[in-house]
Amino acid sequence: MGRTAGYLYDPRMPRPAKSTLLEDAIDIPAWLEADRLTPHAARSRRDRDIGLKLESSDRVQRVRGWWRAVAPDEEGAGARLERIRVAITAIIALLGAALGASVALAAFQYDGSQPVNVVRLIALLVIVPSLFLVASLLFLPGRVPLLRGLQDLIAPLNIGALALAVFRRLARASPELGAVFDWRTGSGGRARLAKWQLMRWSQVAAVGFNLAALATALLLVTFTDLAFRWSTTLDADPQVVTRIVHAIAWPWHAVVPSAVPSAELIAESQFFRIDADALASGRALAAWWPFTLLTIVTYGLLPRLVLLVVAGARLRAAERALLLDDARVTALVDRMASPAVETAAAEHAEAPATASQDAAVYREVTGRARAVIWEACVSAPGARAHARNRLGLELVAIAEAGGNRSLGADRQALDAIGSSEPGPVVVFTPAWEPPLLELLDFLGELRVRVGAEHSIVVTPVADGTRTVTAVEHETWARAVGRLRDPRLYVEAAA
Repeated sequence: MGRTAGYLYDPRMPRPAKSTLLEDAIDIPAWLEADRLTPHAARSRRDRDIGLKLESSDRVQRVRGWWRAVAPDEEGAGARLERIRVAITAIIALLGAALGASVALAAFQYDGSQPVNVVRLIALLVIVPSLFLVASLLFLPGRVPLLRGLQDLIAPLNIGALALAVFRRLARASPELGAVFDWRTGSGGRARLAKWQLMRWSQVAAVGFNLAALATALLLVTFTDLAFRWSTTLDADPQVVTRIVHAIAWPWHAVVPSAVPSAELIAESQFFRIDADALASGRALAAWWPFTLLTIVTYGLLPRLVLLVVAGARLRAAERALLLDDARVTALVDRMASPAVETAAAEHAEAPATASQDAAVYREVTGRARAVIWEACVSAPGARAHARNRLGLELVAIAEAGGNRSLGADRQALDAIGSSEPGPVVVFTPAWEPPLLELLDFLGELRVRVGAEHSIVVTPVADGTRTVTAVEHETWARAVGRLRDPRLYVEAAA
């Protein structure tokens, strides 16, 4: 797939239908993984040509613009997952609405014999949903040790967590994609995406619940005659209840004063089942309805709407991070910004290059970078030749580290790279050796020295004249990926 895509790119190809950010965040890295079989010179030329035609400076827009140019005609996994997500969102909204309407019918039930109990109504439509809101907020900090047990306990009660579980089952995705929507085991950008997807689905259900409850209440108030009273077994002083009601109504007391029950109405509407004459003043008792509706709006609907907007914005930010934090996408962004590199025979770019060939092969090399040679896996002239031949980069500084060198020597190499001309860093490593913790620690320190804005390209080199095998490349890519550095990636050498 990758080799074919690399050579059949035509700038006149029509743009595919618009896709969502989630689709692109899933499909682009998968396509780039297959595209790794395309020679680096061909990829650089293709990606740079596309990059020059893109006007936006935003990294996400540039990557998605590039995808519009090279995306295959067939549908990827991202489109299928997006359809499932949309379907689950719609189902959750409908379930929330159905539950809201049912609870409102129960709360406002009135057959003329017993009044609508305001205390029960507020408990069913405001207090209980607020408890579920608090339970949802407990998922925001992520899987912190102090909350893990509580999160696992309340997860079966959270519709967002249940929806994520259903989504993973319906998606039938690979383990890598499945982890993207697993709020329990995900990390980094994946954990953020799962967390905010959970939160958004929870708020979709809650907004549906409150809108349906509010609509049901309005219909009942409009088309039926309701009488409201308040009743509780507790010894409640009407004066204390008045203060509580006025505190609840404070957000709208200046805007809609008629929706604030008076002390007289509160005293008159206290209800006891044993009192046979409790419904004597029905018209006056109907004055409770504006208070009950505004209570649902203020303490039920509005907080959920705010959280829905926040969750939607944070979910989109998480989708951006999922795309940009992928090392394969970082390599793509670097190639789109790479200098012009012309070769005499790009289709044979996988053949090993020597220093003596550079002048004949390349006409223009304008990019500049720094390099670290780990464990003397390649000579300095060989490193310069590879940087020119494969990456279109002129090495302005080379340091050696690892192997039999002391920790002090490694620190000197870090200091030398950190104090040299800013730019990307190429780390040459022996492909035939497994990545060791010593090197991974070195890469972590190197990131601190060069800053977060510069790419670090780990380049395994093979011994002799052979090329780096797919197994060796995958081994190094997997090890480097554990560092979770979005601007650190592997680009294999011949």
